[in-house]
Amino acid sequence: MFKEENMLTKNLKIILLFLISTFSLTGCKETYNYEFTPPDISEYILNDVIFDDYVSSQLTDFNDLNEQALTEVSFGNVLIKNISYSDNDIFAKKDRYSGSGVIFSETENYYYALTNYHVVEKHRDFDFQLFEVWDYFNNRYDGFIYEGGMDYDLDLAIVVFQKSEQSLSVIEILDGQIEVEKAVVAIGNPLGEVNVITSGHILRYGKTRITNRYDETKTNEFLSIIHSAQIQSGSSGGMLLNLDLKIIGINYASTHDPDNPESFAIPSHLIVAFITTLTNSI
Repeated sequence: MFKEENMLTKNLKIILLFLISTFSLTGCKETYNYEFTPPDISEYILNDVIFDDYVSSQLTDFNDLNEQALTEVSFGNVLIKNISYSDNDIFAKKDRYSGSGVIFSETENYYYALTNYHVVEKHRDFDFQLFEVWDYFNNRYDGFIYEGGMDYDLDLAIVVFQKSEQSLSVIEILDGQIEVEKAVVAIGNPLGEVNVITSGHILRYGKTRITNRYDETKTNEFLSIIHSAQIQSGSSGGMLLNLDLKIIGINYASTHDPDNPESFAIPSHLIVAFITTLTNSI
């Protein structure tokens, strides 16, 4: 009798463990949309992007900003998840990389977000990739790269996603170079957090060199804004704004030095040239 009870208890434990394991696997099942296919460019082509000429802001301090306006500009911040894979099986190995983006234009059906090339670059060890875009309100969208919209030399890319019922902010780009010592605002998604706002000042302009994360022999070099608004891993592709809350740069790197923080952004005049060349070529 004692042995039979032990056997029954053992069997019940096995069944219970099986049910728990099954439930856990079901609960953790990935929800990536492997079936998504980007539309033909004729559906999302971007013809006219309006850029404002740079004018020095009349505001001089971060505390002068209107809190409501700062919140609304954050509605243009997006989290971009880059998933590289070779097999869409739940257990198959995948590379996941995330960064930030900023909506700079819209059409009737689509939003267009600037980000960094290295945020959306496909991992070299995988065959396929997909993109998820998450907005300020935690809504998920299927994203895709604008045709021809990746520039390694400037570390820039454009991600497109279809509109939903949720209205998001479109942030204007300034065509020009902000003066040294002017105050700036950075918005992005660092270290797993979202919609993080930091402030600082333009320290200087300088040429910086980027090394490719998959190939150390592959580098690029361009003029950068060097500023003191702190950014971290995950901030790449996020917006750098003047105090009029317009885009003056796209953040891409930082020193991660708490004693001497320096962050780097692609200046807006290079961004304007990138977008203009892209839209004029199609």
